[in-house]
Amino acid sequence: MVKRMRSFLSAIMLVIAVTVNAQVTTASMSGKVTDTDKEAIIGATVQAIHEPSGTMYGAITNVDGRYSIQGMRAGGPYRVEISYVGYQTVVFKDVNLRLGETYVLDAFLKESSELLDEVVVTASKNSNMKSNRSGAMTNVDAQQMSVVPTVNRSLSDIMKLSPQASSTTNGFAVGGGNYRQSNVTIDGAQFNNTFGLGSGNLPGGGTPISLDAIEQMSVSITPYDVRQSGFIGGAINAVTKSGTNQYRGSAYMFLTSNDLRGTRVGDDSFTLDSGHNATYGASLGGPIIKDKLFFFVNGEYEDIVTAGPTARAGSGKAPYTNDNRRPTLDQLDVLSNYMQGKYGYSTGAWQGYNVDTPSYRFLARIDWNINENHKFNVRFTKSNRKTSSGASSSRSVGGINLQNAIYNGANGTYGSGSYYGMSSLSSRYYSEYRFTSVAGELNSKFGKVQNTLRGTYSFQDQPRSNEYGNQPIIEFVMNDGQDHYPTWALTGDVFTMGNLSQTKNIVLTDELTMTLGNHHLFGGIQFEKNKAVNGYAQAAAGYYAYEVTAEEAAAGNWDAVFARDPRVFAITYGNNDAHSMFSAKMSTNQWSFYLQDNMNLSDNFKLSAGVRFELPSYPSLKNNYNKDYFDLSFGGNHYRTDQVPGGSVSFSPRVGFNWDLTGERKYVLRGGTGLFVGRMPFVWLVSAVGNSGMGQTSYVATTENKKTMPSFTMSQSDMLQQINATSSTSIPTGPTIMADDLRMPKTWKGSLAFDAKLPGDIDFTLEGIYNKDLNPVVVSNKNVYWDGTSTVDLGHGDIRNQMSTYNQGIQAYVLENAGKKAYYWSLSAQLRKSFDFGLNLSASYTHSQAKSYTEGIGDQVSSAYTSYRSSINAVNDNETGYATYVAPNRVLVSASYRLKGCGKNSTTFSLIYDGSENGYLGGYSYGRYSYIFASNVNSDASAPGNLLYIPASRQELNNWDFKENGTVLDNSGNKIAYTADMQRDDFWEFINQDSYLKGRKGKYTERGGAKMPWHHQLDFKVVHDYNFRVGSTGHAIQFGLDIVNLPNLLNPNWGTYEQVIGNTLLSYSKGQYTYNTMNGERHLKTSQKYSGTASTYQVLFSVRYAFN
Repeated sequence: MVKRMRSFLSAIMLVIAVTVNAQVTTASMSGKVTDTDKEAIIGATVQAIHEPSGTMYGAITNVDGRYSIQGMRAGGPYRVEISYVGYQTVVFKDVNLRLGETYVLDAFLKESSELLDEVVVTASKNSNMKSNRSGAMTNVDAQQMSVVPTVNRSLSDIMKLSPQASSTTNGFAVGGGNYRQSNVTIDGAQFNNTFGLGSGNLPGGGTPISLDAIEQMSVSITPYDVRQSGFIGGAINAVTKSGTNQYRGSAYMFLTSNDLRGTRVGDDSFTLDSGHNATYGASLGGPIIKDKLFFFVNGEYEDIVTAGPTARAGSGKAPYTNDNRRPTLDQLDVLSNYMQGKYGYSTGAWQGYNVDTPSYRFLARIDWNINENHKFNVRFTKSNRKTSSGASSSRSVGGINLQNAIYNGANGTYGSGSYYGMSSLSSRYYSEYRFTSVAGELNSKFGKVQNTLRGTYSFQDQPRSNEYGNQPIIEFVMNDGQDHYPTWALTGDVFTMGNLSQTKNIVLTDELTMTLGNHHLFGGIQFEKNKAVNGYAQAAAGYYAYEVTAEEAAAGNWDAVFARDPRVFAITYGNNDAHSMFSAKMSTNQWSFYLQDNMNLSDNFKLSAGVRFELPSYPSLKNNYNKDYFDLSFGGNHYRTDQVPGGSVSFSPRVGFNWDLTGERKYVLRGGTGLFVGRMPFVWLVSAVGNSGMGQTSYVATTENKKTMPSFTMSQSDMLQQINATSSTSIPTGPTIMADDLRMPKTWKGSLAFDAKLPGDIDFTLEGIYNKDLNPVVVSNKNVYWDGTSTVDLGHGDIRNQMSTYNQGIQAYVLENAGKKAYYWSLSAQLRKSFDFGLNLSASYTHSQAKSYTEGIGDQVSSAYTSYRSSINAVNDNETGYATYVAPNRVLVSASYRLKGCGKNSTTFSLIYDGSENGYLGGYSYGRYSYIFASNVNSDASAPGNLLYIPASRQELNNWDFKENGTVLDNSGNKIAYTADMQRDDFWEFINQDSYLKGRKGKYTERGGAKMPWHHQLDFKVVHDYNFRVGSTGHAIQFGLDIVNLPNLLNPNWGTYEQVIGNTLLSYSKGQYTYNTMNGERHLKTSQKYSGTASTYQVLFSVRYAFN
């Protein structure tokens, strides 16, 4: 029966699938059993019982007296009983296991004449010294999560508890990797933003799962465990809660709003639109069959309401402002009624509406103890979150900017974002973040061999949508009397229809473990399959730009407007027989095989040695070869748009050790070294298909090109029929080319740590980490080159290489591997102490430094080429710079205290201080930044501004040719010419007041060389529990308050970020410099307070009912 059941479950696991890499879902326990003479006891029985569920795990000691139990539930408490005939039984109580760690539990048995003699030992609350881990790891359980102050209630807020972590607006980074280089799994299933659009590590808009559903989470930076892969930063693993033998449930509500956010930063204040966020949730878990079958479910619904746009229709008379747009509301209502009656077209409201973007999260889990040797669990999660945005003002279709054809002017001045026109509700679009995950795992034991069979499936689905479906986009323009045609009214968004990003990830893993003497062996095989889909078509719904006169609008004569040809028509359609929407698709497969031996070389010294082999493959890109592009010459080189990398085996050996220096688990030296293979975002890979110019055709008709103008219709197929649509390919202006020898990023990691149990039961850790990137992935532009001789002389001896291009307006963005100069290192010191009276304290300090070739920022390879890759000469030179996603210094302090009140009532207070060099440049935050030119000075138009040379003295500046730069205000507020000498003086004054630049005199600035000012944030949480019993059931009502950035609530000058006023100090053109003003003012200081909600406080209220 068991064999048939196992075969049936195995078949199920072969059907469901997924991809991930770092898969850790359980904990383990090992130790040695000896007698009073320290002789090994052979055949002793070790039984561990997970007391909440009654789940039993067992082992028998071998000839060395050792035992090992794998595949155990993380958490606890466990009751561990160790017995042998003729000896007293030893019972360990309150043993709690950490995810991904092996709990070391040794036992000494005394001889006894009474078989029922029993010795009971209560385990220490802090098991840090009981672990045989070798690498850097931070573990957080459900109880610790519950006291973390958080308003977003996202896993990202918990990940920050790792001392080596850093968080910026681009996302969470840890262990030297950028925000795209860590791997997140829950129950072994992928929970990454694998497609890679936007910032953030997590799918589902950053909250794919409720914190109330998480049992435990770990952040591993150097796990010398060959089961873990897919990252060069850190592996974040979590497991969900399970049901137990006792019914437990809760219902809760969290509430915040813009009225509960700060609006003052120093002396500055700003206003926030009205809006609220209310979360309603419930959890329930318990036995279906006691000790056998359990369930757990959690669900949350988020009611998110924000105010609509503040623009208001006006009187129809200038001057036009945000409160007095050109159309009148009556005119717009007449237009809406006409469109609905004539075409069935819904414009929606034009003003005075709220935007409702509800979201939900759901989880269900079943745990089945089939028998003592076979345990199965399956988990399903689904989430959906969406955000609302106003229509894009861009009018670029098929690589053609239509602003002049539509407005006879710039869209920034006359387009839909200007004060001239109004946009309807139908023009807004929703970015949806859907995420589905299934994970199943069967743990079986066959004698000395344990087998783990796991299958997971993850589906990240991120379409765009709007309120009324795929209606055409209509933009009405009106002559302003100066031959410009500003927007009068807009319905629809040019980039919504067909905008889609998806990844499906499937992985199947089978792993065997066994213990032979002092060797604990395991090996596994893993298959991963990834598929990405990307849709991006401009004006796929059809775009019409109609001219309307003031008289027609006033009279409501819309028949006359639609009777004539539009000024512009545009549509994009697929190059297939039906001209249906084109979606770029790409798949990758990977086979992995790994082996590891965890050896007990002595009672005090444990060594692990393993190796992982990975073989990726890229199926061919059918119908993606663009011959016209291949015929272009880039210095004699030609690039295929259908090229994929060749497959090669990646070899990743790892070694780790844990040395108990005295044998008392008081002083432990641990460390290791090994290779780790990361991943690339799919948005880069799939763009090789999407940007090839082969998949779709953009049709643009204007009054000048005389192409066929279709009459207005709601049907895209009718539009295509009217224009007699035919498929055509085009030469792409910026395709993605994958080098044939492209390899996944790989890093070598090493670490060394010392753990100590100090007097007073204080845990101390000192840990150093070093990474060396071996083949980081970069983007190069092969259309840009240096001929070896041409230079640009910026004067005063600053001579740089002058770049040239092979083809005008055509780029060749190549994904390839760079050199081996990138690195990361950190040194961390941590202290932890738990007191019996309810106080828990921890503190850490981390000093870090990293140099990288690229920041990994960019949703397209073209932006990855330009984003934060400033250099002295060419981007293609792959100069290294300091990584902006690594905080140079960070202090993290946390404290929680549980105060018992009258009866069974209690109040828990918690504080978290997070201080680091982290500030804003523009609207984004970084740990470091660069001082650069305002634009590229060596003729690479596709590259960012170059790094600056800093003069050695004020006298040297006299040799720099500055030109007059407009006017500025003097000390009396009068406008005066900004002369060359004034600019020299201001530049020199700025250098001397800047902590970084004054140390770079006579040198070039470095990418990321300047450190951001320190930011200090203190978050607070208080929870009060009212506990009572009804019969045998315990009940609790809990009231909570979370305050993020408590100091700012107390004083608007506290807790704020600093913002670098500007980093583009100089402009250079035609042999002359200008020292740039910032916001029209002279640039004399480095930073100012950042006036935005990131600098202010936010409050969250909560109410919870629970029973058990």
